[in-house]
Amino acid sequence: MSLPRIYLAGPEVFRPDAAAEGERLKALCTEHGAVGVYPLDLAHPGSAPQGAAAIRANCIALLDGCEAVVANITPFRGPHMDPGTAWELGYAQARGLPVFLWSADTRPLADRVAPGGTGGRDGDGNLIEDFGLPENLMILAEGVRVHSSAEEAMAAAGARLHREVAPLRVQREARRAIVFAFVIALGAAVGLGAIVNRLVGW
Repeated sequence: MSLPRIYLAGPEVFRPDAAAEGERLKALCTEHGAVGVYPLDLAHPGSAPQGAAAIRANCIALLDGCEAVVANITPFRGPHMDPGTAWELGYAQARGLPVFLWSADTRPLADRVAPGGTGGRDGDGNLIEDFGLPENLMILAEGVRVHSSAEEAMAAAGARLHREVAPLRVQREARRAIVFAFVIALGAAVGLGAIVNRLVGW
């Protein structure tokens, strides 16, 4: 049986050691019985995608081939998570994929945004979202937990995938095997019938 695939979303691709960090995250997936799919991987064999549109298409194709997403929502270049990762989470949730989040900073969002004003507003007078969540409410669907490390998020993802997704994969692959066996048997029967007809005709 093929292993479930987890898309590894996050700003790691911008790190100086992006490739090495990707391999580390993939190894964590392997430890929990899954295949890690990193945004720098190629959705289709061949040359690496060139240009913004090709990179975007590659990431979407990789996402489409996964059963879950583990995302790093650690604040990136400001008090919020990486915007590309936020888009990927929205896409995954729209497709009904389970998402598992982690952050190196799990403080409530309001604690990370310096008010610089009064009445829960920032220095520009804009209201600061304050629901006690570590990220915008649109990111954190009800019941979604933010883990404090990639290891914790990966363990949760692995446990759920093997509890819910793996049995479905077994059923799908069993159905494919039955259909394949039926086609082979039908072909053999047709071939045997043709041979018998020739022998009778003689």
